[in-house]
Amino acid sequence: MHKLKTLWMQAHPQPIHEGVIPKDLRVLVMGPHPDDFDAIGVTLRHLYESGNPLHVAAIRTGSGVEDNYALDLNLEKKTALRDEEQRASLRFFGLPESMLMLLSLEKDAQDQLQETASNVGVMTQIIENAAPDIIFMPHGHDTNNGHRVTCAIVRQIVARLGRPVVLFLNRDAKTIQMRPDLYMPFGEEMARWKAELLRFHDTQQQRNLATRGHGFDERVLMLNAQIAKELDIDAPYAEAFELEFYNIVE
Repeated sequence: MHKLKTLWMQAHPQPIHEGVIPKDLRVLVMGPHPDDFDAIGVTLRHLYESGNPLHVAAIRTGSGVEDNYALDLNLEKKTALRDEEQRASLRFFGLPESMLMLLSLEKDAQDQLQETASNVGVMTQIIENAAPDIIFMPHGHDTNNGHRVTCAIVRQIVARLGRPVVLFLNRDAKTIQMRPDLYMPFGEEMARWKAELLRFHDTQQQRNLATRGHGFDERVLMLNAQIAKELDIDAPYAEAFELEFYNIVE
């Protein structure tokens, strides 16, 4: 933890490589949607293969599934589709299903996450039980409601619990602005692996193909290529993170 704080106090941004994140730090991925894990899959693969304990909490949702994706779809069936996509992608990743928690939280009539006392309570229990040293999630300065609300809830929880924790807030296609503190560079072979991981989310793949003319896999990798270009690094792709430190005594 202190090593991360020391690194953060140096020049920004810094690459993530072997030893930057100590292997004994426990990691929790808090996904506002199924697929938020996969959007930073290269970094998480690096940590998992390094031996960092890794748990995933994904908030259940049916949003993002088009009505014509399958016959007789309702919100419950759309949500079940996205649940299974997350399970399938994590099987491909190699993470035991026992490490995945699918959270049913309070939503409004449009299936949008709300910052309610009940939701705060459920997420508090998840964080207390997982006892993470690091929490990954999309950055809160974002046009996506789920990203904003999840980030706001987690920030208040970790500040209140008083346990040392570092938030790794990742850049998403809908992130408005953030400071890149750490980044994970990667090449074409890893990009092909990540694209395969992302395509397990077929509801999102088909929606992006229909509405944007390119798949979910391409959209994420286009962002990773843009990050690498902005960072002016040798690698063709990168995942980027802004760090926030809570309750770390100097």
